[in-house]
Amino acid sequence: MTPITVLAPIKLAPSKTEADLLAASAKFQSEFVSHEPGVLRRELVRAQDGTYLDIVQFRSEADMAEVIEKEMQSPACADFFSVMDLTDFDPDAPMDTYVSLETHAA
Repeated sequence: MTPITVLAPIKLAPSKTEADLLAASAKFQSEFVSHEPGVLRRELVRAQDGTYLDIVQFRSEADMAEVIEKEMQSPACADFFSVMDLTDFDPDAPMDTYVSLETHAA
């Protein structure tokens, strides 16, 4: 299996704060992501322009597809998405995925 990494850009919804994002992210992690063996790693980062990026590494492309399908039924995922501005989000657009070529420990 080849690990797949997704870089998911996040812009906060109007009236939502970074604290709201962090709270929703923690709930999403504890109630959903941590129960998914196909997710190897997840990191939420902030850019200098105030936008965010959720970096998720999956065991394989099949695991990614399975997790994404399950997300649609997850209340914790819905809460996480509720703090995001999804105005420009196109659910039919292909996701930007990256295939791992090498992995190095610190």
